[in-house]
Amino acid sequence: MSDAISLCHGYVAPCYERIAMPKDSITIRLQSDLIDSLETEADEEGVSRSEYIRQILRQRHDVEDLREKVDTLQERLDSREDRVRELEDQLTKRSRIEEKVDTLAKKEQESNAPFVVKWHRWYKNR
Repeated sequence: MSDAISLCHGYVAPCYERIAMPKDSITIRLQSDLIDSLETEADEEGVSRSEYIRQILRQRHDVEDLREKVDTLQERLDSREDRVRELEDQLTKRSRIEEKVDTLAKKEQESNAPFVVKWHRWYKNR
């Protein structure tokens, strides 16, 4: 492996610390608690604070892409939930219709029964 593409901080990837790239210097002012936080996170990643900040800046567009994907997935989820509610409503209506059909079928059976059967039911239920 070349020095530019090698094991860098536990990953096989371009190691920007080893590539001799011209770097412009910038100065920013941050609160001490933010600097401490950056320092701690950089130590956990095993990189310098400057390299950690460069990584964050390189990955800033990834966050935007992920937000767009989350928004798309949320829209799809909302659509599916709406469809589930529609299907549940249809199922409820169907169940009511089936109950009415069963009731009507029973009444029809009773009305078409022979006289002896009707009399027996009447006698039993009085």
